[in-house]
Amino acid sequence: MLLTVLAISLVGLDLNLVINEFIENDLAVRGLAHPIVFQAPSNGQRLDLEGRIPGLKNQRETGPRGGPSTRNFELFGAVKVTPKNYYRLLQTGQNVLLFPGGVREVFHGRDEAYQVLWPDKVDFVRTAARFNATIIPLSAVGMADSLNILLDRDEILALPVLGERARKFAQNMTAARFDMSNDEEMFLPPIVAPGLPSRNYFLFGKPISTTQLDPKDKMACAELYLEIKEEMKQGFDAVLSARENDPYKEAPLRISYERLNGKKAPTFRMNQMPDEAPSTYSRSQ
Repeated sequence: MLLTVLAISLVGLDLNLVINEFIENDLAVRGLAHPIVFQAPSNGQRLDLEGRIPGLKNQRETGPRGGPSTRNFELFGAVKVTPKNYYRLLQTGQNVLLFPGGVREVFHGRDEAYQVLWPDKVDFVRTAARFNATIIPLSAVGMADSLNILLDRDEILALPVLGERARKFAQNMTAARFDMSNDEEMFLPPIVAPGLPSRNYFLFGKPISTTQLDPKDKMACAELYLEIKEEMKQGFDAVLSARENDPYKEAPLRISYERLNGKKAPTFRMNQMPDEAPSTYSRSQ
């Protein structure tokens, strides 16, 4: 069975937790990464992403200053996000991890946490249907609460002098979507400050089959696309509601418990999820 796993994140910092979950369950999933991951700077060396993805330690290659390089992404099976690569991965029987919201969603604004900010295009659904792939929404909650957004994209662009420099920086980046300009999908991360580490929750939603979907039927594909978006939204709402029942949701109490007891603090039970939650599997970290 082919899988397309759809995820949403803030600046991708919980990506290592998601990948580790796949590894622990013996599931090989190929990630579709932004072109900047594979972009080489002018000196011809690999782009150093030190600090971008914590927890991924490279054993074979390091970037300048000993930090992890883009080799980390390749070791975990990531390829450049393009329609062709997505097509070829499914065509060759491989599972795919996809962020449909792209840069707009990963670098969301101050008040946009846990919102589904997808474009109107339904191409990933049509491609999944072409190979009868099963689509699984993945709702990740927590990382957005571990960071404090000091300035979001619009606020950065509004700054005198620095705003124009930031715009030029973003315009020089390779756009992830071939049919969108850099202005439409601006690669400009928010300026954030770390806060207390929030607990991370992952909810794998109801598997959505495409075996009966005709990829040439654009209306049917659009309807399924909207259904998937609604599944994602329900997943976020369910986790945000259920985590209020987590006795160790707050960092100080959770960290104290784990240090005193030498084990992970318990969380809410699955039967405390709302009845309408589209859950097949959930996990907290």
